[in-house]
Amino acid sequence: MEKHVLIVEDNKIQMEMLKKIVQEVNPGTVVYTAGDVNTAYQTLLENTIDVFLVDIILDTTKPGDISGIKLVENIRGISKYLFTPVLFVTSLEDTTNYAYTDLNCLGYVEKPFNPDTVKALIERALNFATARNQDATFCFRKDGILYPIKVRDILYIESLNHVVTIHLVNEGTLTVPYKPCKNILEEIDTDCLIRCSRNVIINKNHITCVDTANRYITMKGIEEQIEIGITYKKKVLAEFGL
Repeated sequence: MEKHVLIVEDNKIQMEMLKKIVQEVNPGTVVYTAGDVNTAYQTLLENTIDVFLVDIILDTTKPGDISGIKLVENIRGISKYLFTPVLFVTSLEDTTNYAYTDLNCLGYVEKPFNPDTVKALIERALNFATARNQDATFCFRKDGILYPIKVRDILYIESLNHVVTIHLVNEGTLTVPYKPCKNILEEIDTDCLIRCSRNVIINKNHITCVDTANRYITMKGIEEQIEIGITYKKKVLAEFGL
């Protein structure tokens, strides 16, 4: 399964070094970066993160800053991230005991860091994965506002005409700025959503019928049929062992 790592580091040079190390350990890993707490928090809400690398000091203009620790305190308050591996990037030895005992920190990277040590820690952290299931909540963003929607409430998603429309099981819809289906699936990252054509993603838990001869799918609560793209037919059938 593809892993997602979030690096929170205000120093761009060190951020790029950490990103390079992560991708050397696992080239297929999706790496997000943030230089401040607000960007980091938005990223972890919009995506499912498997490993956090967090610098303890994110604002060097503030004496005694430990905003990285405060960020992780908030992360631990989100149920799906209760046990997600966190690696602190720090030069503050007196914070490590609190990080281990109270925040369930997996380890810490000392500055200046040794690439081999960081690789070993990342390899260990990537053995874990944050839960991805239909009970997860994904936040869609529109006009700077986050709209949290449970994956189980998504019927299907259309990415057409430069807009994304999320059709919900209660017959409601939400339209958000355009994003390719491939990117949507990478961000939501759940097993119950599958792509059935170039522009449509369906929730397989709400399918009532798969017509392989005529290449269409019917869903609960709607009359219209959803077409199965020619190039996606084999993948859709494999999902149902057909």
